[in-house]
Amino acid sequence: MSTSHHLPTSDAQEWRESVLSTRSLSYISNAGTPRPANPHYYRAPTRQSTLNSTSEYSEDEDLEMAGTQPEPQAPALNDRPELPDSVANSLLFELPREIRDRIYSLCLMSREALPVEWPRPRDAHTRYNLQPQLLRACRIIHDESAALLYTLNNMTFHHPSDANMFVKAIASSPMYGQQITNLSLHIKAQDMRIWMPYITSTDESRSLKADFPNLKELGVRFRSNKWAHQHTPDSNLKTWHEDSRLDEVIDGLRHVFMPESLPEPISERDFQEYMAQNPTAFQEAGDNYPLRKRLLELQKARAKVPKHRHDAPVIRVCCACRVHTSHFTALTEPQLTDAAAGEELPPPVPVREGEEFSGFTAVDLQNGVKRLHDPDLGSANVARTPYANNNGILIALEIHCLDPKKDSAERTA
Repeated sequence: MSTSHHLPTSDAQEWRESVLSTRSLSYISNAGTPRPANPHYYRAPTRQSTLNSTSEYSEDEDLEMAGTQPEPQAPALNDRPELPDSVANSLLFELPREIRDRIYSLCLMSREALPVEWPRPRDAHTRYNLQPQLLRACRIIHDESAALLYTLNNMTFHHPSDANMFVKAIASSPMYGQQITNLSLHIKAQDMRIWMPYITSTDESRSLKADFPNLKELGVRFRSNKWAHQHTPDSNLKTWHEDSRLDEVIDGLRHVFMPESLPEPISERDFQEYMAQNPTAFQEAGDNYPLRKRLLELQKARAKVPKHRHDAPVIRVCCACRVHTSHFTALTEPQLTDAAAGEELPPPVPVREGEEFSGFTAVDLQNGVKRLHDPDLGSANVARTPYANNNGILIALEIHCLDPKKDSAERTA
């Protein structure tokens, strides 16, 4: 994010230039954890506390019923921490904490929930309308609101070292950086070598899971080079997901966030009983008896894993393919059928969000074309399918093409 929008006092753009050649290094801070924020700031009361009043009964001589436990006494008002004199008369702290949090959110949340890229690209023109200078107003406001800057925004990184360094060194405190709940990673197919160790590792000093332990949503935009322009659009639509690099990303995320139970050996008796009840099971193994038994062990291991793990974030992987303008038009515009050419086939059923993945058709890309700006490509038309469930990982296909004028200029260049 820009200098006016990012948290740390150091210049993020200057830092980026200084580490571009050494991004593979990680930063491990030995700094101590800052003192915890106190959420119970209290404005001193203007009336005298009744707890200090005198009466004919002493507070220490209250009668108690036999067999009952004394209720814990609420702390006296005067024992609670008071606001410093510098903000003691601030009307802000007369409001309930829920209202104050709402005010903080209006200042610290990106407009229209735009993803916040870090480091911010030099040529980026997106305005996030963040006001992080609020955190410098006073220590009390900082303690109450700093975590919101990280929990309310979608942080986006284009390099694993950027993500690692942001949490360890750039965020105002590692404690706050690890509060990030919504994260996006942009991965290019040619950058798999630098991304996969970070995604699949469980190293406490440098790994996706260790750097962001409180993730609730994880989005990965995988820029694929699988689309074959010499083939037809329909042919590409059937084979785009047959990409070993895409499979590597999906399997790596599944292994880290949704580990399967290890298969346990099955007894001969149990195997024979199962096959007697299911004689057509594992026909793909043919007469290979050990393989059939192994497939049954794997099946039972997968059955032990809950379909929806409550401790795992929602993971969405979008496979982005750059396509020719003619391919984009053919897939995103409904095709007119010629009734005289023969019997009309029934239209394909669109995929619904979250249903089991079995492939996409052109109709899944015809739910609205958007015009977006890509830092590398410029203006582009973009269409995306719904997300379908691929064994716990939600996947979608995105196709994009450059502005027709720019695309034509590139081909003639």
